[in-house]
Formats: sequence, structure tokens, C-alpha cells
Amino acid sequence: MRSFTCLFVALCIPAGMIRAQDQPKFPAAQQEVLDAHKARIAASEKHDYATWSRYVADDCIYSDDDGVVDTNPKAHAMDLWKLPHEYEYGVNPRDYVIHVYGNTAVMNYRVTLHEHFGDADIISEQRYTLTYIKQNGSWLLIARQWGNMPVNFHKPVAVDTSVYKDYVGQYEWRPLDQAETVSVKDGKLWTDFGEDMDEEYFPLGSETFFVKNDLGSVTFVRDAQGHVMGYTYHRWDGQEIHAKKIK
Repeated sequence: MRSFTCLFVALCIPAGMIRAQDQPKFPAAQQEVLDAHKARIAASEKHDYATWSRYVADDCIYSDDDGVVDTNPKAHAMDLWKLPHEYEYGVNPRDYVIHVYGNTAVMNYRVTLHEHFGDADIISEQRYTLTYIKQNGSWLLIARQWGNMPVNFHKPVAVDTSVYKDYVGQYEWRPLDQAETVSVKDGKLWTDFGEDMDEEYFPLGSETFFVKNDLGSVTFVRDAQGHVMGYTYHRWDGQEIHAKKIK
């Protein structure tokens, strides 16, 4: 994602969206941090720089989902606020976790990001981690990092499911890793790495599949006789892992 517009979302998740969610009840110390977070967001939504800047350290560190580091987000706030809200915005902040260690607090939460390009609404799920310190009785943001969660938006295609039985078995990525079990249930292909990690394999083709919470895909590989020997896991970045069928 473009770092400039990422900072826009980091500054401008609407406070109304935060209030609209059913937030858990926190102990007083954690609630105080969340209240300061909401106040900072509300000031950002109003483009109230004076109030917003009181919650942000002058040397605050922002690190975005591309690994770009900004050590002076205050210098960019006014320019970012000139962008239209529809350009890029976050909604439904949720799953808050807040830990307080004396005068230091760490917050983590999830948000849904929308980016509009013409008639396309590009959706991303992100998690943010923020670090606050308490100075002169107020919580001050000193660091913020965010990254995309793996949500796969590919659409499955129709295939001949009779080939699924060929893929049933156990697969090994590395000798000391938990073996993956591939099975067929109710005409659907499933992958299971143990510990309740079973996911449906959705077809992109008769031999290529994906799961909803991973950006990669797997392509089953056959030998000259047509027997399935394993599969290639295609990472989203072009790298590959070759899994061997062991049973």
C-alpha cells in the first residue's frame, strides 16, 4: 500500500466508528488509555491539529505495512487531512487488547480498510499496535505500526470434484513440522495442520487451491504415472515451498 495514504488512514479512522462498536469493559487503567486514543482520533476527524498534537509525541514513530518509517508524522498531518474521506478510510475498529506497564501502555486492535479506485472498493484487514507513555498525567502516542492481515479475496471456480480423492493423504513441509492432512468431506477438499487448524481448500483450478486466511495457493504435482507426489505452495511474493506427500 502507498505509504502516504496509509498515514492518512492511521490519522483518520473516524471516532464515530469507534463509538459505534460494542467495546469490552476495561479496568480503569486500560480504559484511560482507550479514552486518550479516542480523543486523539476525534481530534483528527475534526482536523483539530492543536488538540491532536497534544496526544502525539514530536518524535513519534510510524511504521506502515510496507515497512516505511516516518519519524515525524506531525509534519504530514495537515497535508493528509486535505484528502477526501472517500479516498481511503478505516471502519469497524475492534478486538482491542490493552496492556499497561506503569507509565507505558501498548494497544493492539483490528480495523477494516477501504480504498476507492474508480468503481473498485479495495478492502484490507489490518492490525495496529500503538505504544503510549504517560507524561504530566496524559497519555502520549510514541509509536504506531500496522500491517495487513492475510485475507484472500480470490473467487473459487467450478471444477470436477472427483479428482479430490487423488489429493487425500498426508503432506510434509519439513521433517520436524506438523504433517498436513488433506481430506474430502461432503464433496469438499480440506486441509488440517492439527490443533483445530482445519480449513477448506477452495479451487482456483482442478489442481490449484487456496484458503481464505492465506494469500498463497497450492498446486498439486503428479508424477509421470499420474500419481500425486506432493504440491507446490506459492507464496504471495513469488517464492515457493515444495511439500512432499508422505502417506
